[in-house]
Amino acid sequence: MGAAAPWALLWTVIAAAMAGAPVSMELIDAGPVVRWGLPIVDALGDLVGAATVACLVLALVVLPRRTGPSASEADQDRATVSRFHPAYERALDIGMGLAMVWSMLLVVRMVLGYALAAGQAPFSPRFGSDLLMYITRLELGQYQLAGAVFVAAASTMLIVVRSRTGLLIALSLVFATLVTKSMTGHAAGQTSHEAATSAMIVHLVAAGVWLGGLALLLLLVGRLGARLTDAAERFSVLALACYGALAASGIASALVRLSAPLDLVTTAYGWILVLKTVLLVLLGGAGWWQRRRVLVRLRASDRRRDFLWLAAGEVFLIAAATGLGAALSNTAPPVPDEPEPVASTAEALTDYPLPAPPELTTLLTTWRVDVAGMALALGLAVIYLWVRMRRPVTGTGARPWPVGRTLAWVAGCAVIVWVTSGAPGVYAPVQFSVHLGQHALLALVAVPLLVAGRFGDLVRERISPRSDGSAGLREIVDWRPGSRVGQWLAHPAVLALLGSAGFAAIYLTPALGAGLHTAPGRLVILTAVLVAGAAVALPFQGRALGGGTVAGVERWMALAVGAGILAALALLLVLALPVVELDWFAVMGRTWGADALGDQRLGGWMLLAMVLVLAVLHGALIARSHRCSEGLSAGRDAEARQRARSAP
Repeated sequence: MGAAAPWALLWTVIAAAMAGAPVSMELIDAGPVVRWGLPIVDALGDLVGAATVACLVLALVVLPRRTGPSASEADQDRATVSRFHPAYERALDIGMGLAMVWSMLLVVRMVLGYALAAGQAPFSPRFGSDLLMYITRLELGQYQLAGAVFVAAASTMLIVVRSRTGLLIALSLVFATLVTKSMTGHAAGQTSHEAATSAMIVHLVAAGVWLGGLALLLLLVGRLGARLTDAAERFSVLALACYGALAASGIASALVRLSAPLDLVTTAYGWILVLKTVLLVLLGGAGWWQRRRVLVRLRASDRRRDFLWLAAGEVFLIAAATGLGAALSNTAPPVPDEPEPVASTAEALTDYPLPAPPELTTLLTTWRVDVAGMALALGLAVIYLWVRMRRPVTGTGARPWPVGRTLAWVAGCAVIVWVTSGAPGVYAPVQFSVHLGQHALLALVAVPLLVAGRFGDLVRERISPRSDGSAGLREIVDWRPGSRVGQWLAHPAVLALLGSAGFAAIYLTPALGAGLHTAPGRLVILTAVLVAGAAVALPFQGRALGGGTVAGVERWMALAVGAGILAALALLLVLALPVVELDWFAVMGRTWGADALGDQRLGGWMLLAMVLVLAVLHGALIARSHRCSEGLSAGRDAEARQRARSAP
């Protein structure tokens, strides 16, 4: 473990030398300390950040949380520190210390970044005169400062927090730091910066969980004891998902930054990519051997030596890849960071030329890959099919899973792909009506199809609950609020109110502007739309949080509340509100379609029509469900009366 960080730094130095780091490429040279210090600090920050992410993720979903299976979840949340498993406690203590180190490295990275931008060597007489302006007024400095603040806040929380809710908040802060990091490299300067940034976020998270998780397992072997096998098998599934995410995001990043395949062998950037690819292939082979052979032996005979050696080898391979990645982030790609001169206002705002006038053929054939939407849909489809292929849990019966539910889930994933990468994704940045329609299709069509897939019921049928307090898929789908306030918020009518009000808030607050102007804001808005859609679809379809069904009266209440608020938003857009985001949708320079106000009214009418159609559809389903339940009840009563008459 002590040799992994120097090993990563060695690869960083080698790759930086390949890319020409010793030679000044700036008009004003900041000195060798800055040129060499940036990739080295980046490598150290990536290693420490990876370990910090892994400590939180593994504490939540891999490591045993309590020492015995007898304590209830409610008691465990209020338990003293002494009742937590030693491996769980040590993981959070390590995560707290690493987060502190990471925040300091981010501050050093911020100072070196300023030195490079200003062309001043650190500790020079004039150094620091404009540092405050760099971190408060320039976007690059703001992102770097925000990342350091987020990590510092997470490390402070980990001093006292041991509950799942607190860990989720800390993990969200750490993920926010990774988002800010993705906005400070080459991804932020690309013409297709949304695709590059989304791919970079996926890449950083997957690499962090994989590298840090392996290292953490090696450190906690002694404290895990007999739980090592369970933890290793759980992490193996997580590592497989990270491997797929790394490969997919790496390919997406390479497609954005390379102008031709020949760049792989004619540029330093390409050679570093080739080396990273070789390491990824080796890691895939090691992971395959780990799952097929080593874990089987570990389960059968508790032979830890093979597992430890192979895991240590994987740590060195990923550490080398991390070092190459740090050097890569400071190497100029073949495609220049500065975008080409724009030809229109639409291209200046959206980074893409104004699309052609919408016609039937263009609506069916227009395509622009959205990395975030594609990754989400693919991940949802894979996890559903993976759970479906598992054998039913003993005692749940061996009945086949309904094909219709699987088709509904796959259809929901397909809708997400088309809405984000097809014609709606292409025209949404330049037309308010399409933008609103895109969000409405996600929340009111794609998410209800996913809910109809009954993923929670599938997990309960195919995955056994855990007894050590960790949170697997079964525990996630079985979660329900324990407090009185949480139970009130989970009431179907309140849930529909929160979901529909959250959807409306996107268009009635400055949140929409943040989603239009920044890539992280767009990802946050996309997530908010999906969550709002789930909050509305669950009570509409009679599903409750944590399993169970919702009574017919509550479903009618939820339908009235949710549909009423969405219809009110549509009418506001049509009749009352001025042009939303006037400085965006009104300046696109479109020569086709309605003007900004007319297009907004069109979007409002489209939303109102969609809400009314879906309300009628769900109302019919609720009435049908009520009739079926009444018929079933009547049949049971008749059967009971028949048994009573036939009794002696």
